[in-house]
Amino acid sequence: MATEKRPDKLELTFEKGGRLTATLLWEKAPQTCAAIVKALQAQLVTAGLLHAQYAGSELYFEDFPTDEEIPFENTTLRMDKNLFITNKHPGGVLAFYVNPNVRSFCIVYGEIVPRRYVDVEIALNVFAEIDQKDQAKKIGEQSRWEGPGSVTIKILES
Repeated sequence: MATEKRPDKLELTFEKGGRLTATLLWEKAPQTCAAIVKALQAQLVTAGLLHAQYAGSELYFEDFPTDEEIPFENTTLRMDKNLFITNKHPGGVLAFYVNPNVRSFCIVYGEIVPRRYVDVEIALNVFAEIDQKDQAKKIGEQSRWEGPGSVTIKILES
């Protein structure tokens, strides 16, 4: 990717209405961004969404089509203002769960504590900032009550 121009944004279009763009965080999560972009250059990704049961305000799908080995980078796990380790995140981002058996693409529209199960927290790689945070909340809240439908993700051409 070093010799070619890196894409800056992704576009997410929701089956039940709504469109978001997200700015890739190349400086904070370069390997995650590279893997996501490589997969999207190979194919358009459309997937049925699920709404998180335990984590909070998150839509996600598993089996994102990448075989890249992605390390932890720019994770949700960090130290808060009181110097406590926390996994809570305020939202408004795209994140990726690097477990190769799961490969979850996450649309975090509000506050979450990422979890795999009710009592098992996980760290997510935050790789993009959602540009329309208020619209993301509307889409997420609508999905929680009406069912999420599917999302199509592509690279936004500039």
